[in-house]
Amino acid sequence: MILVVGATGELGSRVARLLAADGERVRALTRGSSDPARVAQLQAAGVETVQGDLRDGASLAAACRGVEAVVSTATAIVRPDGTLSSVDTDGHLALVDAAEAAGVQRFVFVSFTMPQGFELEFPLWRSKRAVEERLRSSTLEYTVLWPNAFMESWLGPGTGFDYVNGSARYLAGGGGRIAFVTTADVARVAAAAVRHPGARDRVIPVGGPQAVTYREAVQLFEAASGRAFTVEEVPPEALRAGYAAEEDDKTRSFLALSLAMGHDWPAGPDEAARVLGLSSEGWTGVEEYAQAVTRSLRAGGAPA
Repeated sequence: MILVVGATGELGSRVARLLAADGERVRALTRGSSDPARVAQLQAAGVETVQGDLRDGASLAAACRGVEAVVSTATAIVRPDGTLSSVDTDGHLALVDAAEAAGVQRFVFVSFTMPQGFELEFPLWRSKRAVEERLRSSTLEYTVLWPNAFMESWLGPGTGFDYVNGSARYLAGGGGRIAFVTTADVARVAAAAVRHPGARDRVIPVGGPQAVTYREAVQLFEAASGRAFTVEEVPPEALRAGYAAEEDDKTRSFLALSLAMGHDWPAGPDEAARVLGLSSEGWTGVEEYAQAVTRSLRAGGAPA
């Protein structure tokens, strides 16, 4: 049995369904407030669902019972409920404790990497690193995934890259070359890491095959859509001032990550592919992603 925590999120849902499609027995931890449609989608894929919460230690103990491996993609950064302290730090530390107590063998934890030359320690970074350290000191086999910036988030309307309406915001001046990665590619890596012996007790960076600046990303979306984008540039100084004045941990973390977009984030898919025996072909680059979401919009579908 493999327990997936964060299974109603975009990444966790993909991981759970991939594992189930590969014939694994999969259990998904869902909250009472989880989207019923997402829960139904998991159940239709053959995934067992159990209610629980990272903030409820007793529910974690029950969810880990009889489990061989845990995969956690959960974070409070995009959740309206829960804090980084209660979910990303304390909740995950409790999950590691519960996994140890239940005799779980392997724990796959989706964290994130930071670009070269970026040294700001912000709340989400501290939460993730605390859990990584706890895993290293645990009795569990661990795999920590360090994905680059997700395309769906950082090249999407939620962060000002509004390809739907033809406008884009350059964060931190847009000068960093970033190998943006899709949730689908990170999900493939996470699912493979559950059983692969090469994933034992190691950190694996995960990036996309194409490192681009924000300006280049806009050009790729313009070419795919056949229209010019309206562009706004947010300089690093404005982001630093906002970070210094902000008190909310989630907003501070978002501003810090936005600042990171001014740095190079070059790690691609090669190491993950080599370590896990995955094909080096078929990873989604920014150009392919731009073409895919443009086709979806033209067909009247939901943006990716």
